[in-house]
Amino acid sequence: MRFAILSALFALAAANPLPRSSSGCFTVSQFRNSGSPHSISASVSFSVKDAATALSASCFASLSIQPSVVTTQFPTTCNDTTVFFGVEYNPGVPGYYLTLAHVYNDNKTVDAGSVWLGSDIKRFDNPSGNPNGDYDYLNYPSDFTVGYNRHTQA
Repeated sequence: MRFAILSALFALAAANPLPRSSSGCFTVSQFRNSGSPHSISASVSFSVKDAATALSASCFASLSIQPSVVTTQFPTTCNDTTVFFGVEYNPGVPGYYLTLAHVYNDNKTVDAGSVWLGSDIKRFDNPSGNPNGDYDYLNYPSDFTVGYNRHTQA
C-alpha cells in the first residue's frame, strides 16, 4: 500500500516539475551613457556577453530631447532579439539602474539581473572652448559584470 502511494506521488512530481533556478553573470563592456557633442541627443550603448550561453549582443538606445543621460524602459530590445535591457532612474534610492534579461530555449529559460549605476553625472567640457561641444555623461566604469538569476520553466 505504501509503495503504491509513494509511486503515485513520485509520478505526480515527475509530471509537474518545479521551475529550477541557478545563477550566472553577464559581462558588460564599452558601456557609455552620455549626451553627444554638438547635438541635442543622448545615447546609451554597450556590449553584453555570457560565456555560459555563448551570448554576444550589442545594445543601444537614444533620445533626442536633450536629456543629460538616457533612460529607456525595460524591455528595450538589443540587436539580438532575445536580449532586453532598461536604464531607469529610481528616486526612492536615487540613481540609475541597468536591467538585463536573456530569454531563450523557446521562452522557457530567462537569465535576468540588474545593477545600480549610481547617480554621478559629470560634464565633459570641450577643450576647443565651443560650449556646443560640451555634454553630460553618467560616470560609471565602461566594463563590469551583472549577476543574474536563471529561471527555467520545465
